[in-house]
Amino acid sequence: MSLSLISGAGTLLGAVMVFCLPLEKVMPYLVGFAAGVMSAVSFLEIIPASLQLGGAGALFLGGSAGILLLFLADIFLGHPAVNLRASYKRLGWLLFIGIALHDFPEGMAIGAGGSVAAELGIFLALAVGIHNVPEGLINAAPLRLGGLSPATILRLNALLSLVTPAGTFFGLFLAHRFHLLIPPLLALAAGAMLYLVAKELTPRMMRKKGAAGFVIGFLTLTALLLHIH
Repeated sequence: MSLSLISGAGTLLGAVMVFCLPLEKVMPYLVGFAAGVMSAVSFLEIIPASLQLGGAGALFLGGSAGILLLFLADIFLGHPAVNLRASYKRLGWLLFIGIALHDFPEGMAIGAGGSVAAELGIFLALAVGIHNVPEGLINAAPLRLGGLSPATILRLNALLSLVTPAGTFFGLFLAHRFHLLIPPLLALAAGAMLYLVAKELTPRMMRKKGAAGFVIGFLTLTALLLHIH
């Protein structure tokens, strides 16, 4: 649990980094970077893990649920705003939901792995902590451009940083009782993030010529995942 708390804190660290950047200039690249990060995590980590642990059925059911959940959140937040500030605020909230859905099953993986072997739990906590940093960055950036105060952004990301340890606690419980739920929950996270990539991030990235950010984000997360594994 202590390692999981440290891993979750990576999200807050990423949010703090946002206040050191000229966001108006780098935001198109950050949007592309977010799309690259989420695509790499989904295709190279979460989807293979879900398939390996639960098969195609769990992947399909969980992925469909994740897409549906973000679709409903999209409807709840209303139509895309014409005002740029409101548009960024809306994007920030969608990213907040998507990242939370992603961090919870990752925390569960730390708990489940740690229940099998302490070394595996430590390894997973390190892996999650490293890529929580860019997640905090890409969540906080649109919220800042959307007009939220620094204190509010930090509070939201502090809350987001607790999702990983909450998932770890739940994972420790599931590891002994309902471990079959882990694969579809992983797929749910992948479905939610890929919905965000396709529906929100890629169109913004292409309009603002931020494709270089996508390449950097995808390659960065790929290198991290290869190094960790």
